[in-house]
Amino acid sequence: MMKFKKIVCVLTFCIIVFTYQNAKAQSENLNSQLPPTPSDLIDAVNDLRIANGLRPLKEHQVLMQIAQIEVEGVAAGNFGHWRPNNISLGQWLISLGYPLAGDLSLDGYRSENFTAGVDLRVQGVIRKWSEDEAHLNTMLSPYRTDIGVGISTSVDEVGQTVYFYVLETALQTQDNLMQSKAYPTLTAIAMNQGGMYGDATQAALSLQVSQYIIPVVRATARPDGDVIHEVRNGQSLWSIAIEYGVKIDQIRQLNNLPSIDIYLGQKLLVQKNATQQPTPTPAMTATPTVEMSKTQELNLSTITTTPYPNEEHIAQEKRPNNLSFGVMAILLFGGLFFVFAKKMLNGIR
Repeated sequence: MMKFKKIVCVLTFCIIVFTYQNAKAQSENLNSQLPPTPSDLIDAVNDLRIANGLRPLKEHQVLMQIAQIEVEGVAAGNFGHWRPNNISLGQWLISLGYPLAGDLSLDGYRSENFTAGVDLRVQGVIRKWSEDEAHLNTMLSPYRTDIGVGISTSVDEVGQTVYFYVLETALQTQDNLMQSKAYPTLTAIAMNQGGMYGDATQAALSLQVSQYIIPVVRATARPDGDVIHEVRNGQSLWSIAIEYGVKIDQIRQLNNLPSIDIYLGQKLLVQKNATQQPTPTPAMTATPTVEMSKTQELNLSTITTTPYPNEEHIAQEKRPNNLSFGVMAILLFGGLFFVFAKKMLNGIR
């Protein structure tokens, strides 16, 4: 009698363990089939940083935007580390309003990794980037505060899914304000594009660089017709020229500026013989732009990559909970086995 009870207990335990392990395996298999998300890679990078005694990085809107544009360009056939309008990564960050720290003449504290592979998953990406110092430094540099990730997919000639990943990391200034040296850098971006658009002012307009700190508010004309503008934090020569409707070169000539460099608090003569007071522009709190509408400037007009699902879309999809099914199966099998065992015991008695 006791021997039979022990057999019943052992069999019941085996059924429970088998059912649970089977449900767990099915759940893990389902999760492995889900497409990776940017948050998955961000979490993996931060786990690696924490394991190495470093603080985790914060997801930043500008870095996320650049990473997604970059990865879609790579997936569409552009070379790795390509840039719109041939600007550098640091310049791209600054032009979208990111307060980049470090020596801007060396492009600041920022770096980028990219990779791709057939059915390449997040842990595989981390392993690949951990194989050399340069890629590992992008993830583990102590001189980083922010992170952005872009993921895209394409299908190769034999129908396999290829995953593309781009990682951006960067360091913000301590006060979260743009360095004063960033303003001539922004003006230089516009000047470098002058040949493409005809003049530097039009180049600045076409780049659609955000006025991210203090928007330019037009000053009223003095009695003698002169219009004097005081440079505020976040303003550059091109943004002042655009607001007043004049040319960058005109401001330089009026003020005998040897270069495009201006500084905070500098008073610039921007117009002479002004007959009407310009209409003031209301001051608004500016935020970094999250849209680059001129796709032809970014070489993205021919991109046909698969739109990448975000976490919200994935969460809305209804998927069965295999672990819940496993618990139900355990209860069902356990109950049936208990009834069967009880009847067998009663029969023996």
